Amino acid sequence: MRRLLLPAFAAVVVMAAAAFTTAPLLKWPPWLSIEAPVNPFDPAARGALMLVHVSFREGDARISDLSGAAEGMVGGVRRSVPLHFTETGRANTFALRRQWPAEGTWLLRLSVRETTALVMFDRDGAVSSVRVPVRRSGTFDLPRAVSAREIDSTLAVAASR
Repeated sequence: MRRLLLPAFAAVVVMAAAAFTTAPLLKWPPWLSIEAPVNPFDPAARGALMLVHVSFREGDARISDLSGAAEGMVGGVRRSVPLHFTETGRANTFALRRQWPAEGTWLLRLSVRETTALVMFDRDGAVSSVRVPVRRSGTFDLPRAVSAREIDSTLAVAASR
């Protein structure tokens, strides 16, 4: 009787393993986190306003995966300045230096694939908040697209302070 149970059990294990390996893997979207203030003693980050850390489920991020713009209101005129990131020598970590004018009210829109972080500044130009807009999907909060209208309204609120 043992001989008959062993092959049947083995067949069930093989079928379960095959079902597990052919099931789609749960993938999560990339994530961004911002480090500010930056360590002034780190030569790779010297002069950077912030470091941008990118998390992928698999593999490392490349600088070409990142995009961004400084979105601002200067003298009542809407402005957008494309951002350029630099390598730090550390995997998944990129430096961002100031590339927009000091006058006006600014926020940063930093994106990696479908994930966008909105970075706000205080009156002194220091990072005051970082927000990754999300939408609810089942039991998860997933990054969502950020519309131009949302950026405009966020800038209008910030400019009125």
